[in-house]
Amino acid sequence: MTTPRVLLIGASGKVGSKVVKEFDKNGEDVVLRLATSRRETAEKWQTEGREAVVLDLNEPTTFAAALAGVDRVFLLTGYTSDMLIQSKHLVDAAVDAGVSHIVHLGVFTSRRDLIPHFNWHDLIETYIEASEIAWTHLHPNVITDSVLTLPLLMETGSFSVFWSDMPQGWVFAEDIAAVAATVLREGPEKHGSANYYLSTEVLTGPEVADILTETTGKEIKCNAFDPSALEVHVPQISNVGERAYMESAVITMKLGAAGQMTAQTVVRDDVLTVLGRPGTTMAEWARQNLS
Repeated sequence: MTTPRVLLIGASGKVGSKVVKEFDKNGEDVVLRLATSRRETAEKWQTEGREAVVLDLNEPTTFAAALAGVDRVFLLTGYTSDMLIQSKHLVDAAVDAGVSHIVHLGVFTSRRDLIPHFNWHDLIETYIEASEIAWTHLHPNVITDSVLTLPLLMETGSFSVFWSDMPQGWVFAEDIAAVAATVLREGPEKHGSANYYLSTEVLTGPEVADILTETTGKEIKCNAFDPSALEVHVPQISNVGERAYMESAVITMKLGAAGQMTAQTVVRDDVLTVLGRPGTTMAEWARQNLS
């Protein structure tokens, strides 16, 4: 049996880099091909003995070579409305390349959310499913690592949220990565047509601060801002696609602050479903990283 080849898009990002680490720990069942839009990064990986290619989601001409010989794809797009056209072109190229499984990193969608970028992910997933390629969709809630950045947390003893003091569901990037790597390694026979929802705890920002403080014995504060504190910066974003995404993010914050994201303020731990262990809690993360 031929060892499947996995193309990992976004391999240098917050989640993608952790997927790489997961495969480094347990990836003997696949050949891993790392993708980046930066040629110098691809060359660096190649000098380290890794299989690496240049794939720029804004340049469909880079897709065919990156997908050649690939069986499974981890599709992760950037924070821009361009994700729609990027994903469509990538899926089309994957069909042409004979890819057998796409694992897509989306959002914690209810399929009825009044949030543009949630709807964009819904449309992308519908298109993947229509391609007749086997699929698995990962639906993370708020990615904790995007809020709790270790260097800033250690320096200032504080972090910020922009949905006031209302609750949200949380999941850590390491858990997302572990689920993604497992699904990619085990393949569509086990995970085809599966939606995995990743929401380990439901907490307000101040409750997160209390947990971190209690666990570490060091005072950690949460700056619980109103969404207007983020909204004021959006017009300054020059890139149209990135500005559209941030406008959508502000809508998310406003709904959260108004207590209207009831579909997202739930615990649904498919980390346990896939890995056989529960997702990492705030207290566990604090003991591992802040103590």
